[in-house]
This record gives sequence, C-alpha cells and structure tokens, in this order.
Amino acid sequence: MAKTATSCTLVVVRRPRQDSNLRTRFRRPALYPLSYGGGNWEWYALMRPTPQPVYARCPLTHSMRYLSTRGRAAPVDFTVAMLDGLAPDGGLYVPEVIPSLPDDWATWSYQEAVSGALELYGATHTEELVKEAASRFHHPEVAPIVEVGDRLVLELFHGPTLSFKDHALQIVARLLAREVERGVVLGATSGDTGSAAIEACRGMDNLEVVILFPDGRVSDFQRRQMTTVPDRNVHAVAVRGTFDDCQRMVKEAFATHPDLLAINSINWARIAAQTGYHIYAGARIGEPYDVVVPTGNFGNVYSCWLAKRMGVPVETITIANNANHGLSDLVNTGHLLETGVVPTLAPAMDIQVPSNLERFTGDPMVEFKASWCDDALIRRTIATVEDAHGYTLDPHTATAWHAGMETKTERPQLIVATAHPAKFSETVPPPHWFPTMPREERVVTIRADTSELTHLIR
Repeated sequence: MAKTATSCTLVVVRRPRQDSNLRTRFRRPALYPLSYGGGNWEWYALMRPTPQPVYARCPLTHSMRYLSTRGRAAPVDFTVAMLDGLAPDGGLYVPEVIPSLPDDWATWSYQEAVSGALELYGATHTEELVKEAASRFHHPEVAPIVEVGDRLVLELFHGPTLSFKDHALQIVARLLAREVERGVVLGATSGDTGSAAIEACRGMDNLEVVILFPDGRVSDFQRRQMTTVPDRNVHAVAVRGTFDDCQRMVKEAFATHPDLLAINSINWARIAAQTGYHIYAGARIGEPYDVVVPTGNFGNVYSCWLAKRMGVPVETITIANNANHGLSDLVNTGHLLETGVVPTLAPAMDIQVPSNLERFTGDPMVEFKASWCDDALIRRTIATVEDAHGYTLDPHTATAWHAGMETKTERPQLIVATAHPAKFSETVPPPHWFPTMPREERVVTIRADTSELTHLIR
C-alpha cells in the first residue's frame, strides 16, 4: 500500500450564459486510487494533484467501510451510508476499497449479480429482496441483451416505469423500508428517477416520498407518471427552475434535516445495485467488450466503471451526452464548463452539475471516451436506426448510439438503453402490460427555494 497515484485536475471555466435476441458468448486486477477531502466540490472547484494511497482490490466485505469524499466524517458501514445519503460533512460516501468479483461470477443470473454486488459492498440478506424487486419486471431476463445491427443493446426499460432507474430503486426502497420504522424519502428528478422512486415507495406504510422535478422540463409522460399516483404517501413537487435547482434543494434539505432518506444516486445503495446489471451484462457477453452509456448525473457510467474495476471485462467506456455536454467536455478537454442548462429531447440528461463526479478519483481523460449530440442529431439517429434495423430508440439511447459510432472497434459494443421510447414519443405506444394513467393529477408547485419544502418534509 505504499504506492502513490495522482488524481486529475478538474478545472471549471465560467462563461456567460446564452439567452430480443441475445448474441451470447477475465477479468483484470483493479486498483482504486482514493482521494478524499478534495476541497469544495460545489462546482468541482479545482482538485489539485496530490499523492494518494492506492489500495488493491479486496475480496468480500461485510465489514466494508465507507468514507466521505470530503474527508471530514467518520467511517460508516453500508447501512449507515444508505440511511444517511449524504455524509455529515456534505460529501458523498464511497467504499474504502473496491471488492473483486468471485471466480464464479460469469455464471451469475441477473438476481445473483445484483445480490452479489450489493453484498460485496456490505449489504446483507439481499437475495429475497432482489428476487421481489425482479418480479416487478416484465421480461423473463429482466435486463435482456438484443442484437441491433452490429451492436448489442442492454434493454434496461422493462420495469414498472419503463426506465433503468427501476432496477436500483425497486431495491433501494425495500432496503430503506426494512431499516426504518418511519421515514421521509426526498429526491430530485430530471425525468425518470422520480417516477421510479414513487412507484417503488407507493403504498408503503412507513415511508413518505417527496419528489422534486423541474416544472415544464420533463416530458408529459414522465410528469404524469409522478402526478397521477393516488397513494397518499406520494408527493410530487414541481419546482420553478432546473434540475440543478432541484438537486441543490435536496442537498440543502439534507443539511438541515438529517433524518431524511435519499433516493437519488447520492445514495450509495443505488450505485451498488446498478453495478449489478453491468456485472450481469459482462457475464452474458463473456468476452472483452466496449460499453456506451448515456448519462447526465454520472451515476450509471460510474456504476459501469466500478463493474470494470471489480473484474468485468469492459475495455472502453464511452460517455454519451445531449446538448448539455459538460461531461463530454471534461473527458475531451479536461475542463468542466459551467453553462446554462439547455432543454432537450432527452430531458433526463438535462443536467449541468453531475453530482456523482465527486465520487470519481481517476483521470476522466484516461478512463473514458465521450461524445454528444444535439436534438437534430438525436432525431436523425432515431430515424436512421428505425429505417435500417426496425428498432426504435428513445432519445437518451440515441445519444449513446451516435457516440458509439465514433468509438466502435472490432470488439462487441454494448449500448445501454435507459428508457422505453414510449416515454418520449406520442407515436410509440407503451407495452401492452403498461397501465393506463389516471387523468387527475396531484402536484404542488413551489419556487426554487428550500424553505418552501419545510411543510412537506417535517
């Protein structure tokens, strides 16, 4: 453990705002450079290169400890990290080490991969809970891989709200409900997290769920998924602002109300659960491959990176952005630009401040490739794939398809499909099993001011 590594420099440049058929078929050791206490990350405000200890990956870990990214909080176990969401110093929890996968991981089923990931990160007694969560999905493989042309597509949209967020949130809600007598779950959404969190928590006697979303900046389908749920423990809150405002309000609320429960990917349990389906994908493909992940808040791509470090044979990870391309800029130039959020056809990625970036300790220019496309290119990509292959992409997955064109190699390339196209198109019907949403909507509208949340979270 005497080795040292150097973290990258993240520079913020401020500029003025402008008005299903599977093609089935190693692992490498992983080192995790830890850097905790990198200063104020509110705007990722310059992380200086400093020597850091490098910890080799370790096997199993019910004693797994979690540290704050800001280095001013005591270590905790998985359960405390999950219940706290944010660390007391305002940082995000990260594991002290990244565990390695066992020798038989390539034989794991979906349920075994997700349960295995959770338990490697310190969760306990997860098998039945994961089995219950998987039963909510409407595909026998839960997360099938299909061939589309010369690509593989990991379909993560067969859950109850047609989004990849269902995979983690069906589990996280059950974990939270198991640990608390009574609690308030607070989250922010750019589109899909909210409906997945509400669906996972609705009807639970010991959980209230409060979800903030940017007013007018989610699709009608996404909004109605949140606002038409009749259960009395569900509270959908429209914020006059952006997703970044919603995310800021959640963090401020956690600072003053420590008993709140986190459902966003600031909660480590969600990251751990998402790692499970990336492990499952690696087991299905069975050879070295490349991955393209559409992402806004860096959570899904970070989960993929963790799976790679644990031993999944992922060679390259490509980040796909929409017109809000801060992560793509960071990977390609080393600079994260602070610009205004642009509304796009892929609203779940309309994010300027990717909160999970605080967890990442490597050099993004080395660890990732990245690309982005605007709305016109999203439309063109959807049409091209539909014409060539008879397969309909949602706008978020279209950004991944486009980015993958630039990074395709001879290896299999896996496109991570994060949402069903019906959520973003009036011409694509939802699956036959999807229930008709009621007409009546229940929603509270507030300013982007945390004080207006008080009566909803006390």
